[in-house]
Amino acid sequence: MYIVYNWIADHFIEFIAFLLGIWGVWLEAKQNALCWPVGLLNIVLSLIVFFGSRLYADVLLQIFYIIITFYGWYYWLHGGENKTKVKISKIRIKEFLPLIILALLSGWLIGFLFSKYTNAALPYWDAFSFTGGIIGTYMLAKKYIENWMIWIIINLLCTGIYLYKELYFFTIQYFVFIILAVYGYYSWKKDLKKIKVTN
Repeated sequence: MYIVYNWIADHFIEFIAFLLGIWGVWLEAKQNALCWPVGLLNIVLSLIVFFGSRLYADVLLQIFYIIITFYGWYYWLHGGENKTKVKISKIRIKEFLPLIILALLSGWLIGFLFSKYTNAALPYWDAFSFTGGIIGTYMLAKKYIENWMIWIIINLLCTGIYLYKELYFFTIQYFVFIILAVYGYYSWKKDLKKIKVTN
């Protein structure tokens, strides 16, 4: 028991970020706008952990998350017609394809720069989780249902990265995120069908 206590004490910030992360994604799946302030707390703590683990692309991603969190929080509450709550929708293919191409190209470039000029751990994998996270968060902020598909892929990638880096709370967190992303997709899909019926 003492060993377990010591391990949790050493990983206290990671543990709190873990709890906030699970709660935040659960709220996202439920379309509860509280997901944004809860997510903001998770982001700040995660930034501290990632910096200490030399996952620099993840550090940059957390900075981006801070900015997009305020946008998403406002947009969910006032982005609909007449500044009402925004509804779930599908992304158009002409918007989606450029986002994916941009994520892949910029992920490769960032990975190359980190591998050449920093002591980053797993530079390419970390970079792709960074660019994918940007796309996923942008789509979440816009309430595009396809954001959950992006998150399933990113969460799988992050689970592997954090397991390798021995960030076990984050490993468990991102594994749970995979399950929540699947739940979120089907939950949003039901609501999208209701919106189509009422329109």
